[in-house]
Amino acid sequence: MVRLYGVPTCDKIRKTQILLKNHQVNFEFVNVRKGPIPKEKLAKIVSLKGIDFVLNRNGILYRKLGLKDKHLDNDQLFEELFNEQGMIKRPLIEIDSDYHIGYDEDEILAFLK
Repeated sequence: MVRLYGVPTCDKIRKTQILLKNHQVNFEFVNVRKGPIPKEKLAKIVSLKGIDFVLNRNGILYRKLGLKDKHLDNDQLFEELFNEQGMIKRPLIEIDSDYHIGYDEDEILAFLK
């Protein structure tokens, strides 16, 4: 099963949904604001990919929370990310406990194979 995690208002999520539909990929969309990723699963994703790759430091929410100026360590950043999952880089795609992060059509299509 392909799972797409994100927020429905995100342009990258919308583009990813269109890409998946155009390639006849069945997927489940998980709105992380309504149904957050469980802490253990998010910790696994961060351990596999790294906090710097999972956390969107360029996003509005990251700036709004003033996290750049707080000089947080990785554990503290993870707690912020868990509490505000809208800061996850998008799209986050899961297939069989493997994860792809970021919008690049060619990379997404290669990941789906």
